[in-house]
Amino acid sequence: MTDAAASSPGHHESAKKGARALAVLFGLALLLALAVLGLVSPFALISTAFDVIPVCVLLAPPVLLGTALMHPLGLGALPMRWRLLFGAALGLGMTSLAVLIFGSLGWLGRGFWVAVIFVETGAGIALQRRQLRARGNGVDLAAECTHPGDRKSYRFLWLFVLPFAVMALLAASNAPGLIWSEEGFGYDVLEYHLQLPKEYRQLGRIEYLPHNVYANFPASVEMLYLLDMVLQDDDIGTGSSANIVHLALAALAVYGAWVVGSRWSQACGVVAGVTLATTGWLVYLSGLAYVENGLLFFGIAATGAVLLAIPTKERADPSEAGPSPRRLLLIAGLLAGFACGCKYTAVPMIALPLAVASLLVSGRSASARAANVMIFSLGAAISFAPWLVKNVVYTGNPVFPLANSYFEAAPAGWGPEETAKWNRAHEPAESERGLPARVAALWRNVPADHYQRFGPGLLLLALGGMIRRRRDRSDATLGIMLSVQLLFWLFATHLFSRFAVVFLVPLALMAGRSLLAISRVRVVIGLVILAVGAGWNFVFAAHLVRAEGALGAPASIIYDGQIAAYDYFKLINHETADDAKILLVGEARAFYFRRDVDYQVVFNRNPFVEAVRHTSSDEAIVDWLRAQGYTHVLVNWLEIERLRGSYGFASEIDLALFDRLGRHRLFPLRHYRRPGGTKLHVSVYRVSPA
Repeated sequence: MTDAAASSPGHHESAKKGARALAVLFGLALLLALAVLGLVSPFALISTAFDVIPVCVLLAPPVLLGTALMHPLGLGALPMRWRLLFGAALGLGMTSLAVLIFGSLGWLGRGFWVAVIFVETGAGIALQRRQLRARGNGVDLAAECTHPGDRKSYRFLWLFVLPFAVMALLAASNAPGLIWSEEGFGYDVLEYHLQLPKEYRQLGRIEYLPHNVYANFPASVEMLYLLDMVLQDDDIGTGSSANIVHLALAALAVYGAWVVGSRWSQACGVVAGVTLATTGWLVYLSGLAYVENGLLFFGIAATGAVLLAIPTKERADPSEAGPSPRRLLLIAGLLAGFACGCKYTAVPMIALPLAVASLLVSGRSASARAANVMIFSLGAAISFAPWLVKNVVYTGNPVFPLANSYFEAAPAGWGPEETAKWNRAHEPAESERGLPARVAALWRNVPADHYQRFGPGLLLLALGGMIRRRRDRSDATLGIMLSVQLLFWLFATHLFSRFAVVFLVPLALMAGRSLLAISRVRVVIGLVILAVGAGWNFVFAAHLVRAEGALGAPASIIYDGQIAAYDYFKLINHETADDAKILLVGEARAFYFRRDVDYQVVFNRNPFVEAVRHTSSDEAIVDWLRAQGYTHVLVNWLEIERLRGSYGFASEIDLALFDRLGRHRLFPLRHYRRPGGTKLHVSVYRVSPA
């Protein structure tokens, strides 16, 4: 597209009509999705309606401010779709870091953060109004980089997304802990993704926690969960709204795939977005307050900035009509750093391949191309550094607990034994360490995934996008990214399926490029693959949603003990004194406890276990419990059994020990078994005064 054509009145009017048509289509699709949601589960519709409002209050101001900052940052000449993508990523990433920094200073009061939200909103509106006055109509398409071949948009393909949106909302309307058996019914959510924000809010600050090693992970998305808790002045009740936050990040990732794909053609954008939106992974992750959707969103936005900086055939020098390539690389680095702030694995799987790909950006010499890498890396370092600094201050290891055999950090609750235990737990099983076994694991977790969360359509379209007769630097960028991701997943992870979610970033964009118009037959084949693939994924996702009973349920059925697996919460939350202090043994899912509880993640040093090992008698153990102020002890026997078979748990902790302690005034209060089971599930003991 020439600059003259891009800035012509006819093109502006056509773009406005297209934007209006797309807005109407999305509005109608949203109404239809909500109507279907209400028919399937009225509770899910009600829950979604109540959760969407606080989530909009949480997310809209950062997105508004970030988008308004695009002009001061030199990206104001980009089309609105790009400014919104980069602005949303920048605003949310900056807000997350603000929560980290101010939270570490002890500024987690609700009044302060309500004021911050108002300031973000006011600043965003003021900047936007100033830009609109300066630019007249406020719409500048001069920097649009669109392939001149295919003008068809195939907007009707968005209809395939509707059933997946309904299923994602159904999953998100379930309180954490109710669905997805493969994830231990949200075990990680209840152990740290939401538990840590809950603890920080209760403490009034972000600090080192010697009982939960996961508090040392980068936590960009968890900072948004924490802000949600602060703004709503609630923690346990925000579980389902945290799911909606995660779902919103998935929607932004789909939007990002559409925007980036539209760089090549309208059809490419639609196919990239629809292909990503119809994967089973997005439905699955929307029912979990995890971090992967944030990783996808920041990763796609960073990838888009690098791709936008790469010259195309139509415009050898993008700086002639838009931002300079190096300015885009700096933004790409910042967004990649935000991705790293979601999960450590983004460092080798997002930041590293994009740093390599920045060598493909124009440069007259090797030193100029090396400078591109340095600029990208500087941006990533700026936005990721706060998490490294936090760990250095608290532990002495910037990536704690990773690489601790090298750094030898030993903060409270940690030492060489815990480091060795962590390393053993995060290695592949002995049977999967050979190359054939690793490749077999890749096959099982991606093409042959029993839930088909990638699906054959995505993989076939991505393959089609890479076997075009004429490949360019965009193909090379996506190929580099996918290759590095595959190698890292194969040889530097414990081959867990969810760690492969990041493959969706290059795969979705490759799938979009499969519709770069070469022949009508190729386009038809691509559309058929997309339609059949979406149908295939729908069957598997719908079966999973139905099998898990993901039709929406409130958190109260857990913390009030109304469900068999969590019936002990009724005793703890409603039948113990307000000043009761409970020690959890074996159980680390502390999120739903409304009493003061102490717990240890299996990897951290356990003071109770040490007391059992080092005190002189059973009576001394009970005296230790009294000295710590504990009034009750809750033991999760099934969890102890599970941990002994995986990560390891102290052999001294067994039923015989607690039978002996009962002779010294540690009285059994109640025992719980799973329905139809014979094994003890949970036992609650009362510590009697001396």
